[in-house]
Amino acid sequence: MQIKDNIEIINVEEINSTTLQLRFNVDWTMDDKTEIIDHVLRLTSLKTLEVSEGADLYCVRIKYGESEFLLNFEEYSHACWLECISDQDIDGLQKIKLLLS
Repeated sequence: MQIKDNIEIINVEEINSTTLQLRFNVDWTMDDKTEIIDHVLRLTSLKTLEVSEGADLYCVRIKYGESEFLLNFEEYSHACWLECISDQDIDGLQKIKLLLS
């Protein structure tokens, strides 16, 4: 069974005013990041602007209304978090939190 058929966000934790940590109901690897990104985009109507990939970090710059965010995936900790690019994006982050919760 593929992860995309089963994935759900089970917890959205506000780490601070500019960062949300996302937890999922399935164990995921970096190979699953596309399905996870697609799931988050479907829930929120976010638009992808840019993708950046490093040795152990994958980052997608996304837009919601006039706000921009980074959706980050870290391979070793299997962490996924959404962070504001600037303080002007904090209101947008709170709206996204409601959509994901």
